[in-house]
Amino acid sequence: MSGALLSHKDFSVVVQRRAPSPKPWGWEIYRKGRKSPIDFSKVFFQTESEATGAGERALASLLSEYSD
Repeated sequence: MSGALLSHKDFSVVVQRRAPSPKPWGWEIYRKGRKSPIDFSKVFFQTESEATGAGERALASLLSEYSD
């Protein structure tokens, strides 16, 4: 798959409460046109902002695998 075909606008990071406290937050990465996530957090986070940061780093890593 060519890196030129992939862009950040085709992907989104969704952060939701997925577990009981004290670490309820998890992230999922979705690709445009798909209903199921292409990746998701294997661990949970204490705050929404921690989960958001981790999800954005995971997306950056995913996109870097396809760069030219």
